[in-house]
Amino acid sequence: MASYVRALYEFSGEPGTSEISISVGDVLQVTRTDVGEGWWEGKNKNTGSVGLFPAAYVEVMSAVEAKHHQQPHVSQSVSDSHHNTGRYDSTADDYNDGDDWEDDWDDDNDTYSEIGPSNSINSKITDKPFPHSGSNYDNRHLPATPNEDNSLPATLSGNNTSTLKKSSMFGKSSDSFILGLGNKDKLPDNELVKIVPNDTYYQWQTNEGHSYSVIVASPKKESKFKGMKTFIAYQLTPSFNNISVSRRYKHFDWLHERLVDKFCLIPIPPLPDKQISGRYEEQFVEHRRVQLQEFVDWVCRHPVLSKCEVWYHFLTCTDEKVWKLGKRKAERDTYVGITYCWAISPPEKQLLQSFVDSQMDSCSHFIHMMDVSVRNLLAISNDMAKKCQSQSKKEFQRIGDGFSDLSKSLAIDERRVPSGNKSLADSVSKVGDIFCTIGQHFGDQPKLDWIPFSDRLHIYSSVCSMLF
Repeated sequence: MASYVRALYEFSGEPGTSEISISVGDVLQVTRTDVGEGWWEGKNKNTGSVGLFPAAYVEVMSAVEAKHHQQPHVSQSVSDSHHNTGRYDSTADDYNDGDDWEDDWDDDNDTYSEIGPSNSINSKITDKPFPHSGSNYDNRHLPATPNEDNSLPATLSGNNTSTLKKSSMFGKSSDSFILGLGNKDKLPDNELVKIVPNDTYYQWQTNEGHSYSVIVASPKKESKFKGMKTFIAYQLTPSFNNISVSRRYKHFDWLHERLVDKFCLIPIPPLPDKQISGRYEEQFVEHRRVQLQEFVDWVCRHPVLSKCEVWYHFLTCTDEKVWKLGKRKAERDTYVGITYCWAISPPEKQLLQSFVDSQMDSCSHFIHMMDVSVRNLLAISNDMAKKCQSQSKKEFQRIGDGFSDLSKSLAIDERRVPSGNKSLADSVSKVGDIFCTIGQHFGDQPKLDWIPFSDRLHIYSSVCSMLF
């Protein structure tokens, strides 16, 4: 017997979402109670609308009242089941045959928040895949409805199946996790991560005894298609096997995109900016190598990113065919975005809400202050690098040129009146050379301190901005 509830309060559903509006006294047929976050799914018997409503706004009706509301619809349910045989969306008649949503349904890479109740009358139909179930999503994958004594049976029978479109509550990438459709057992061991306590705070479990480093070196110009296409390739050498692999910037760009898609809870450090003009100049190539080294070092130090399968594939694959297979596998990864939360094992001890709120407030304040401070220091370091390379260098070279001009003047007089003593002009000339050398040192010094410091601050600034 289906379960029915009566609305105690009025609720207005948000337009453009899966929420439905209910009024006081409306009777709703419940089709799902395990949606989560205090929401149930059902059909408003007064308006005929199907969707989500807050569980706290309704009361469960008695078995007698529920039976009264169910009987008038039994015959109609049978006729509907024959009419909708082989169709998942019984409300599809409200849409045109060329609806864009129907086109999306055939995409194997898309996962939507279609929710269909288990129908006892149509059991033979739901035991087989539906014609449109391109994403392998049918009623068999829906978790069982919890049994709450006799008021809400575990198996809820419904008269109609409904399709809930994507909304702000159910994003495309988060459907399976929110609806509990993932399977943590399918995840490989190297993908599983733990959050562990450490004194007074919590952190990702570290990879003790498995730390490693990767050296980005030997950038060189290579070509393909008999020289029609040229590019810069970098040699990456991991410390755990000492086998070098050649990677282009576009490979780094692909890796960065995969990491961003997969780890929505982890800020991914940025890559150096792309540049078309002057990309083969020695200074630009070397600076990009240093920036890529910063990116690689960050990933190597991270307890989660450093053991990611796509990262290991990027570091170790030397065969072109194997590279393409691994590339396709990473692009078809189903545990990405919010769904990756299946791989996270939280602490067994439940935290107090007051402790969590305190930590969140403190962290939010820290990130804000850190972001402001890092941006300010980044601007200062960039300004100092420019001053050293231009203003300070020119000032000392100007002083050196002044002493050089003075030495030339003294040399004229010394040629007129030769002296046996050490030439004053030569001494002044050496002073001028020293000042010019100091100016050159000022120009070269930022490469050793301010520029590497700016590169590191650029990463921290980008990471902080991702946490807002």
